[in-house]
Amino acid sequence: MKLTKGRHLTACIAASVMVLFLALLLAGCGLQSKTITSPDQLNDPGVTIGVVTDTSDGMVVEKEFPKANIEYFRGEMNGFVSVSQGKIDAFVFSKITMNAAIRAGLKGVKILDEPVGEPNRGAVVISDAAKIPGLEDKVNEFIDEIKADGTLDDMKERWIVNADETMPDIKLPETSDIHLVVGTTGTNVPFTYYKGTELAGYDIELAYRFASWLGATIEFKVYDYDGIIAASDNGEIDCIFADFFITPERAEAVSFSQPTSIEEVGIMVRDGASAGTADSIRNSFERTFIRENRWKLFVSGIVTTLVITSLSVLLGTFLGFFVYMLCRKGNRFANKIAAFCIWLIQGMPVVVLLMIMYYVVFSGSGLSGASVSIIGFTLIFAAEVFNMLKGGTGAVDIGQTEAAYSLGYTDLEAFFRIVLPQAMPHFMPGYKAQITALMKATAVVGYLAVQDLTKMGDLVRSRTYEAFFPLIAVAIIYFILAAILKRIVGRIEIKVDPRQRPAGEILKGIEKHD
Repeated sequence: MKLTKGRHLTACIAASVMVLFLALLLAGCGLQSKTITSPDQLNDPGVTIGVVTDTSDGMVVEKEFPKANIEYFRGEMNGFVSVSQGKIDAFVFSKITMNAAIRAGLKGVKILDEPVGEPNRGAVVISDAAKIPGLEDKVNEFIDEIKADGTLDDMKERWIVNADETMPDIKLPETSDIHLVVGTTGTNVPFTYYKGTELAGYDIELAYRFASWLGATIEFKVYDYDGIIAASDNGEIDCIFADFFITPERAEAVSFSQPTSIEEVGIMVRDGASAGTADSIRNSFERTFIRENRWKLFVSGIVTTLVITSLSVLLGTFLGFFVYMLCRKGNRFANKIAAFCIWLIQGMPVVVLLMIMYYVVFSGSGLSGASVSIIGFTLIFAAEVFNMLKGGTGAVDIGQTEAAYSLGYTDLEAFFRIVLPQAMPHFMPGYKAQITALMKATAVVGYLAVQDLTKMGDLVRSRTYEAFFPLIAVAIIYFILAAILKRIVGRIEIKVDPRQRPAGEILKGIEKHD
């Protein structure tokens, strides 16, 4: 018996989930890292040590363990998980963050007793393009005051020593002439992370206290580490509260406050004794979705992803169709401009195009990352629609148009009533495929401080230090959303293609005239 379309869709989703599950299981097989009990064992050509990109930790490893291989990670979370899974032998980072990860439930790792290198100094980054005059001096004055009255020591005791995650109630003015825009990452426990759906942590409290001291309202923008410095350079944010370490190279590019934290550099290694104590599936599910109502993060991400995708598809379809109509009669000027724009859009990686638009083209415009993302994906989709229309209409014999002219049709009537209906079956399969591709491409909007579905999955992983449930959940949701959108477009395809419509529906118009 043939499967119905609904059953076929369900079967495809189930099969995809099984493939992902088996791939993850197979990926974990055969990984055997070295058993490290002392830093002396790390200076070996067969050892791989992980560090976060653009931190002083890489220089520490090069100096202390020159023979070891270095693997760079965009954030500490992926490095911690790689150690626990045996993909690398060790990871060098702040001991404070490592201890917080183990308290949060990271399994199969331990921290060596001996620190390595000089301690890291965390500080506030002040944008040179900040909209608040004299912001660097104000930040340093504020830090001096909270050091003198013991507030900073109290914060360290609560967040770092006692792991107290309670955010104090800090009063801020409802309105103010001063508006402080703070960049953060939301993925570094205990400094900046999500507790439920709200930002919390040592640096988040510090930012709130500074805004209160300044008499300012406050706004947080959450970026990946790769995008936050660019946001600072372009004045999208006034400062960064995200436990950024002071390094000589960074100090050449940005302005740092005086240190707000001093953190020993530790070495995380795999702990064979606790490697088999992973949480049960039930506990992992509870930590990923139920605890602190983390499911709300996924729902918020789904809404953002759907809004960006839907608006980009609609606007991109109209824009691509409009440009095609301008070019279809062979206007050389219009065709050259369109060809150049399409070449430019399609020749760049999506993430590069979006970052250029956000940090260069629309820098200082006040447009949100979501708005810029919609503009960027609209252009990308419009370029595809233009090419699909060009190919689809090109497949319709020119004699069809000439016959329409001979029957008295105008040029536009001939196109819309004769050519376009015959062209649509040629490009609709590609159109549906492009919708799926566009939805998957939206996974990079986290670079623009947009909290889409993928970004929300990363935020949850930064709290649970588990890859399975957050990643599988994100993958399944993408499958379902793409299937729903393709089904909607498929229904539209049937409506506009007479060959796919039921005979009874085609004859309705004839029956009315009987």
